[in-house]
Amino acid sequence: MLAASTASPNPSVKITPKPENWSGVAQGFIAAKEAFQTRSLQEAEDILLEILEFAPAEPKAWAWLGHIQQSQGQEKKADQHFQKAKSLIAKKHNQQPEEASSLPLARILWKQGEHQSARSMLAVLLSAKPEDEVLLQLSAAWEE
Repeated sequence: MLAASTASPNPSVKITPKPENWSGVAQGFIAAKEAFQTRSLQEAEDILLEILEFAPAEPKAWAWLGHIQQSQGQEKKADQHFQKAKSLIAKKHNQQPEEASSLPLARILWKQGEHQSARSMLAVLLSAKPEDEVLLQLSAAWEE
């Protein structure tokens, strides 16, 4: 279903391919989101598993997979996938897994009821981007 771009590379453009700029992965996320929004959870999960076959180090796919499994009541599997996402983010930023921060994971933690962990993750993100409107709005919404 998913495929990398078949376009020939432009030698003047020096962009290292990574999951978010591979067309197959990007289109896969769009398809997974659409499936999730129509409550086709199995289809969304299948798409994410395809993405992970293609790009196993993509933390966003692991986090989404965890979110979908959580929606299906598979808490143990969901937690494993959230931890995998955090681990990959930490590795990418040379951090320990408990220091890893991302907006999608913060939102997932919030939805899980882990409000203090979500706020802590958001605080780390805000320290890196103190002017980010999305982060500021979320911070205001999550105030006690």
